[in-house]
Amino acid sequence: MFTPEPKPTTGYTGQSPTEVQARRATDLAIYQNATTPTRTTQAVSWVGWHAIELSGLLVPLGLGVAVWDGFYAVSLLTAIGWAAHELRLRRQQRALRTRPAARAESTKDGEVSQ
Repeated sequence: MFTPEPKPTTGYTGQSPTEVQARRATDLAIYQNATTPTRTTQAVSWVGWHAIELSGLLVPLGLGVAVWDGFYAVSLLTAIGWAAHELRLRRQQRALRTRPAARAESTKDGEVSQ
């Protein structure tokens, strides 16, 4: 068995190896600097989390109807945990919305005046 000689990356596009490396570098920079999720990513995340939350409520509820009454408590605890998580999330979002006003009143040293 033998190892083939490396060939320059011109391929189907006719680009030189330096052009290909430059294109790859810009693509890599785009993916590494992604700080805010896209709408698609947010929607998929929302659907995924709510599917988990709903199954955490509905599966024990169905088991409570069909198998054992103790599963109602599991469903209730899941509902309480879900509500607590949503309240915590809303408080975080409200705090983040009010912070930019405090940042506008910053001093020269970069500290926020109080």
